[in-house]
Amino acid sequence: MISQAKQKGERSGAWAEIDAGRRALMKNEIMSLLGKRGISLFGISEPKELAELPAQFSPRSILKDCRSVLCYAAPIPKGILHAETDSSALFWRFSNMTYRFLDTVSNEICMLLEAQGHLAAPIYSCFPWKVCGKKFYGLLPLAYLSQECGIGKLTRSGLVANARFGTRLLFGGVITSAALEKTGKPPDQMCPSDCSLCRESCPPGAIDRGGKVDHNLCVRHSGANPLLAHLLADREIKAKFGFDTLLNTVGVDDHGMYTCSRCLEVCPLNR
Repeated sequence: MISQAKQKGERSGAWAEIDAGRRALMKNEIMSLLGKRGISLFGISEPKELAELPAQFSPRSILKDCRSVLCYAAPIPKGILHAETDSSALFWRFSNMTYRFLDTVSNEICMLLEAQGHLAAPIYSCFPWKVCGKKFYGLLPLAYLSQECGIGKLTRSGLVANARFGTRLLFGGVITSAALEKTGKPPDQMCPSDCSLCRESCPPGAIDRGGKVDHNLCVRHSGANPLLAHLLADREIKAKFGFDTLLNTVGVDDHGMYTCSRCLEVCPLNR
């Protein structure tokens, strides 16, 4: 009996080693794909329901068999934020081009995972949005998920900061049924203890002393979309299609203009 139990334990251990090897191999394949696309910031976490978010923004609300969350990030050049003129225009154009790039990478990773027999769904970088309680969210909020994946830490401005790039980050992601090898934990607090520049410099006053961001104030101030504004002024069109539909079809990508990146510009982590 002891011999049989020992043999069973040895078999279980062997299968666990094989499974761990497969997880590590798949992780390495994903890292290789990201490396070829010039992306070095990458992390994997367990799917969780986060206390800071409504339950509908759990990874398993989209993919019920989700076992891993992947996030990755591309940095924004410092020169865009500190340009003497046209910083907002440069930021707008760079962001929209990079969002599309990251979305394409998300699609590629999904196909890589599904070629191995797993389910995978992209977490797109910006649109589509959901409006919940006057707050604007992506289908899954990448800022919170990227923190869980160990890429960076949420700051008082509501942005995620990384030790190398500060808050100059744009994110992409994937959720999958594959059980992948997990990466490190989130770093310690990134904000200097005595810093409140983002709050003091925010034109609409969207950041409070506790570091909570009023999404509604921020989004309404930091973007301009003449076509969306025109359609929202038409009661018949607004009633027929609804705000979310208009936002995600008219407001998407190049159709809207960023008009403020002040919290990025003043952050000491971006100098």
